[in-house]
Amino acid sequence: MKTSPLLLSLLALLLGTLAIAQADDYTPLPFPVSIGGQAAQVKGEAAQATHATIARPVATNAALEVGAKEMIIVNVVTANEKGVPTEGATPAVIIIQKGGKTTLDQTMDGKKLAPGDYTMAIVAEGKTATVLVKIE
Repeated sequence: MKTSPLLLSLLALLLGTLAIAQADDYTPLPFPVSIGGQAAQVKGEAAQATHATIARPVATNAALEVGAKEMIIVNVVTANEKGVPTEGATPAVIIIQKGGKTTLDQTMDGKKLAPGDYTMAIVAEGKTATVLVKIE
């Protein structure tokens, strides 16, 4: 049975929402994330922050490393510079089944991410990391 990318995206978003709703100590970065060799950083107090950021733009094929042991589902959606997703945008989905490492060009639909600003919802271990990144 094949699972559609849209169904996986919706499932990941639902899991992310549930994880955030149940978290006692919310942080937008519950596990380490790095993109293009840059660690995601939370500015200010983590409990009040809505996202972590990658400081400098990354390449379309940049390495993505997530410090989680279970299967990782990454939803990547275009956004404005403040991280607000573009209305009507379809997320790209990246799945990491083992090892916590992949590259941004390993989307399920095989399409490369276009240059621009993106919000990433990275779901693993019942938690969701929210990271803003600019792709050049």
